[in-house]
Amino acid sequence: MLQIGDYVFDKTKNERVQILEISEVWGFVSYKVFNTSTGKVYKLSADDICAEIPEKHYNESYLRYVALLSKIKNKISQGILSKLSCGIIPLPHQLHVLNRALSNNNVRYILADEVGLGKTIEAGLIIKELKARGLIRRILIVCPTGLVTQWDMEMKEKFNEKFHVILPENYDAIRQITGNEDVYGQFDQVISPMDSIKPLERRAGWTEEKIAKYNEERIYSIINSGWDLIAIDEAHRVAGSSGEVARYKLGKLLAAASPYLLLLTATPHNGKTEPFLRLIRMIDEKAFPNADAVVKEQVAPYVIRTEKREAIDHNGNKLFKNRIIKVIEMHWDERHSMQRKLYEMVSDYVAKNYNKAMRNRGKNMWFVFLLIMMQRMVTSSTSAVRESMERRVRVLEEQAFKYQSMSEEEFAEMELEENMEEAIAAISLGIEEEITQLNDIIAVAKQAEFQYLDVKVEPLFEIIDDLFAEDRQRKIIIFTEFVATQSYLVKLLKDRGYSTSILNGSMSIEERNAVLHEFKTQTDILISTDAGGEGLNLQFSNCIINYDLPWNPMKIEQRIGRVDRIGQQRDVVVYNFILADTVENRVKTVLEEKLSVILREIGIDKYSDILDSETAELNFTDAYMQSIRNPNDIEFNIRRIEEDLKTQVKNTMQIRELIKEEKDLTSMIGAGSTFDFEHALRQMVTYYENYKGNPFLPIENFSINDPIIFEHLNKEIEQDWRMPLLSVSIKDFPNEKGYFMLWKISLISDSREQKVIPIFINCDFILRPMAGKKIWEAILDKDRIITVRKGEEIDTETKNKLYKVSQEFAYDTFLTMKAELEKRNEETYRKYLYALNLRIEAAQRIGIENIRKHKLMTLNREKAEIEANYQAGKKICPDFKPILIAYME
Repeated sequence: MLQIGDYVFDKTKNERVQILEISEVWGFVSYKVFNTSTGKVYKLSADDICAEIPEKHYNESYLRYVALLSKIKNKISQGILSKLSCGIIPLPHQLHVLNRALSNNNVRYILADEVGLGKTIEAGLIIKELKARGLIRRILIVCPTGLVTQWDMEMKEKFNEKFHVILPENYDAIRQITGNEDVYGQFDQVISPMDSIKPLERRAGWTEEKIAKYNEERIYSIINSGWDLIAIDEAHRVAGSSGEVARYKLGKLLAAASPYLLLLTATPHNGKTEPFLRLIRMIDEKAFPNADAVVKEQVAPYVIRTEKREAIDHNGNKLFKNRIIKVIEMHWDERHSMQRKLYEMVSDYVAKNYNKAMRNRGKNMWFVFLLIMMQRMVTSSTSAVRESMERRVRVLEEQAFKYQSMSEEEFAEMELEENMEEAIAAISLGIEEEITQLNDIIAVAKQAEFQYLDVKVEPLFEIIDDLFAEDRQRKIIIFTEFVATQSYLVKLLKDRGYSTSILNGSMSIEERNAVLHEFKTQTDILISTDAGGEGLNLQFSNCIINYDLPWNPMKIEQRIGRVDRIGQQRDVVVYNFILADTVENRVKTVLEEKLSVILREIGIDKYSDILDSETAELNFTDAYMQSIRNPNDIEFNIRRIEEDLKTQVKNTMQIRELIKEEKDLTSMIGAGSTFDFEHALRQMVTYYENYKGNPFLPIENFSINDPIIFEHLNKEIEQDWRMPLLSVSIKDFPNEKGYFMLWKISLISDSREQKVIPIFINCDFILRPMAGKKIWEAILDKDRIITVRKGEEIDTETKNKLYKVSQEFAYDTFLTMKAELEKRNEETYRKYLYALNLRIEAAQRIGIENIRKHKLMTLNREKAEIEANYQAGKKICPDFKPILIAYME
């Protein structure tokens, strides 16, 4: 006679259930039952149940199913699900990033590895893993235009993830073809260039209504598209130089639009607290109410960083090759007399007009930018400066000026190549006088071109000839700041018999891809501008020639970073071309001397250590332009930047300490997972359907989001001590007789706080710690021959002994889990309490009493809530249950 509380077998579902209620009406008996594996309560007729578990329940497929399901649950709880060895074998520092990111349910981090360490790969690993766990589906990657190709290719080639690239020019076409206004909502995985979606502040000829409509369509359509994870590359750009710039607005909107957020930047902190505060507030606004919160203990949970000197390969060896920097100093001689005169005339034109323009800098920003561009060009190539001055004369003669304003923030971000057209159309301070000056200069430039090759050309030919004589298969990269110089060099090198490819900022993504393929497979030399070279991975080359040297040394570092990357097999050789007889070289020499002294005083022996920290914030341009204006007082002109450099270096050392992460990367060697999660899911379902006797053929691409998988992973399997055990024999496996068990330890209901451990206890009730793991591995090995049959029930005394020994063995695991849970709870409590106390301190300074009281009352309520959550987090309800008990024959 069945009783309430009895366990019976549901013949309709082939699962064990517990009777909750028995009812009899008009001779029909029915049972309300509770299914322990699904947590569901439902009714069964008397014909649908039986008191004994059928023999077919005791089979090999059931054993393997429970063993594999338990393994998968363990992986979900704490392991890496994505099969890392499939498309890429992560380096130790990349595995460290993945483990750090997955150590917390709240995946919002700044990935701050130094240049060349593979932050794209790290983000891809996190994306792949979160997808495998079923935590994300809709993913948006925002990056500078020059990096779109890199992201698209690496996601495809290394992670087999297809992303849709949506460019500004694609927007209307997608909407028209699909007939759907929600452009971004139609794709689950999107890459979008940063500047194509940032809010417009203004545009010539556009009304406020038109700008608002544009922003609504472009910005809010992407913001409101329901993303699960957003990754922003070169994220320091969205920190902005002020809280009002368009990129910062974009970053703030994106950060709030997704639960998971990855900000990628090699330079998260440029020495100024405010931009870093804006950046890290995107990750967690509550934790950073003001600048006082920017301290190491508060920042550490959000920033993951490895420096190049820490990075090691899979064998523990230093990851990066050596750099060899060669300075090529050139002097004008009699053959270059007209070039010298051209330089002097251009410098005079720039100096005189610069003085005038700076008297009313606010109105003349574009003209100031034009003068800077002309001074840079005259040391680049005669051809470049002549062409630009000829175009400027045409604008002056036709008075085809463009009336446009520029803020100080915009001026600081201006790039020579990208804004040349606007600069050439700048308003003149005196049209007739400027035309006369320029025509005189153009005449000399033409004479210089006829007189002899530019002074830098012969050294360039010598270096290239020597390099190719040494190795004809090598690839050489030449960097210049100007497209006109690029064209000049292409013709010269072609006449000398070398094949060239060119890259510049005007090229589309498709054109860039084609050029990169051409350079890698066909041509000898790539001639690139800075904008063209952005985001390139060119480690198949190890030679860089800096034909033009930017005033900002950080740009040189970025160029070298194109080849000084993971995968570089040779030492990197860099040639820096310098015109010795110029004011610029004198400024550079003095600056380097000052920097060397500063670095020696602080104990830094490499420029790259400081240059990697974004010296772009220093005003090198002003130092150079003041020296062009007054070349006899260079020491005075650079005094301000010298002081700024001292502050920058000091800040850099403090920042390095602020974001430095103590870790042992050697512990990550060989730690990559070989667990094929998708295969395991398919195999688990196969075992289950075989156990049930269903003719089921698993589909090829199960994911964790499939309803079938979801149902399995939410099953709560528990061994019933009162039922007969499985009796198991593994062929050619040297086990003792005894009891193999899988026990689940749980602290709270969260699956992350659960763990399944294998235990083997022999017939004499002696624990064999290693045997449990080995038996579990054998059961998981599908090639092992295993026999399973119905065994005997165990008596109460045996049950109690097994429980006691197992609990004692599991105690250390429980303590480890408990300590990890308490640590996370403590860290969360500490960081939010620290931030709240800063807010309370600020609120106490509010002058109006009733506002102060109301603010403090609100904050105290928040404090009470934080305290309550902390206390609740300290309470645990540990559980220790057997999932499987089998007798090993």
